[in-house]
Amino acid sequence: MDNRNSIMANPKILCTGNPAKSECIASGIKAIYPETTFIHQSNGYDLKNIDEDKLKNLFETHNTFINASYIEKNCQQKLLKLCHKYMPIGNIFNIGSTNEYDGYGNKDYTESKQELRKLSLELNSYRFQTCHIVLGGIRTSKQETASWITPLEIAQLIKWTTEQRYKLPIIGIDQPKQPW
Repeated sequence: MDNRNSIMANPKILCTGNPAKSECIASGIKAIYPETTFIHQSNGYDLKNIDEDKLKNLFETHNTFINASYIEKNCQQKLLKLCHKYMPIGNIFNIGSTNEYDGYGNKDYTESKQELRKLSLELNSYRFQTCHIVLGGIRTSKQETASWITPLEIAQLIKWTTEQRYKLPIIGIDQPKQPW
């Protein structure tokens, strides 16, 4: 087993988002990976004002990063760049959106997700393996989202991705569309 594979055999996961919120991807991650370290505002990480010094140690001591929280334009890109700077070997999962191609989101959100996808693919390498996951809507308590993907299913997808022989730099999942 080479050095990368031996390191990745024991994932140390860092994820954005609050796992206490059932509609948040982090809640699904916690169900699959209970030892995950979560970064979110209620535990002292203001991702609107990213503190590189505060996050440096987290990236250096983890080998998997799930970049799941859209806070504002370019926030996910900033986190991805810091991760790349301080996590020399890792699996990185960036959560995108179908707004990258369907034109339904506001301009800032759409552009930010498109830029995240581009950066994710550009940084993908043997040591720093990225997977950009394009998602449609995530199930919430609203009835109209009942058939959409759940946070737990997203976490299961991430786990499944890590178990594959081949690397998957991009995955797309769309929620069922309504006829017009």
